Amino acid sequence: MKINCITFSEKGPRSENQDHIRTITDAENGRYSFVLCDGMGGHAMGGTAAKIVAASICRDIMRMPHVDENDIRAIVSRAAWTLDTMSDVYGRVKMGSTMVAAHIEGSRMTVMHCGDSRCYVYGRDGKAKYVTTDHNAGDCIGAPLTRGFFTGHPDMAAPEVFTVKVEPGDRVLLCSDGMWSSIRPDILRDRMLDDKDPEDIMDTYKFLCEKYAEDNYSAILITIE
Repeated sequence: MKINCITFSEKGPRSENQDHIRTITDAENGRYSFVLCDGMGGHAMGGTAAKIVAASICRDIMRMPHVDENDIRAIVSRAAWTLDTMSDVYGRVKMGSTMVAAHIEGSRMTVMHCGDSRCYVYGRDGKAKYVTTDHNAGDCIGAPLTRGFFTGHPDMAAPEVFTVKVEPGDRVLLCSDGMWSSIRPDILRDRMLDDKDPEDIMDTYKFLCEKYAEDNYSAILITIE
């Protein structure tokens, strides 16, 4: 299978972009990793927190020849402790970030997430294979998170992990809350499944976010060919 991805990350109406995206391509060994972190608004240095978490996860994944669910939980735990330790460098400042990631090895994809950044997985038949559930204390946007990366609380980075078989024609979308909250759920789904080039789909998403976003907005669109 061939794995392709397109990304965007924009600050929107905010003064800075605290979202962060990292991707890893190891086509020779059939391994791909995609990580999206959203630094917490209202927390100091949210962008720094997002970068620390994403970098730690990617570094640990690449150190391992294979990654299973137990490895994922250990990798996420180390990222949480890394963030907590790094906060000492900045005077024990409170930092926070969400995380959503997908790691593909062969035909197996492992999705992990903490917080309200999302992953949507749709098959070529248009049916949902998996959609994450937000980790927050209510249904409204901006409700306090019940899981995530927070300095002083590394135990809150308890990821939800799901493994799914991917096949040619599948599409996977990772996005921050600034994106999914700007687009009606049915439009987000239908555009994801459009029989169009991924570039055109992402252009549509960006256009809608430019009009309606109230936060940073970021996305990774992965196509399985």
